[in-house]
Amino acid sequence: MTDVPDSFTYTGAGADRPHHPDATAFRASRHALIQLLEALPETRLSSATLRHGWTLRHELAWLAAADVELTTSIQLSTTDEPHWRRVRGEAMHLAQEMRLADLCAHLAQTGAQAASTLEAHSDAPNAPAVRTALTDHTRATISTTAALKKILSR
Repeated sequence: MTDVPDSFTYTGAGADRPHHPDATAFRASRHALIQLLEALPETRLSSATLRHGWTLRHELAWLAAADVELTTSIQLSTTDEPHWRRVRGEAMHLAQEMRLADLCAHLAQTGAQAASTLEAHSDAPNAPAVRTALTDHTRATISTTAALKKILSR
């Protein structure tokens, strides 16, 4: 298992202020997920999860896509941009094609970007669309982590 990569530490503007609680929790849950993934054989990515018809690969691709959606929703939270959710589908499609090692690195990178965006825009989680995206993301992370633990225990 590896340590949290440097990319998980926000060093941009405002880095001297305390981490936003959502960003701190986000980093911790992503780190735990990646540690579990590092113990997973590549062949187990096709294991079924609790979502009917979904595999672990689908769940992980969804998380990577949700990272991009969350980042985008935060960045656009002050606009009336109606199409930011389409970003999730594009990002999910990209992540579904990745091998496990590449997917782990991708999840680390997209998670770090989402957490850094949360920190840089500390008031953004108060916007309803961002709060919804963050809540959905948290639920999916918990669900995917539980599925991964179950798959690893078999």
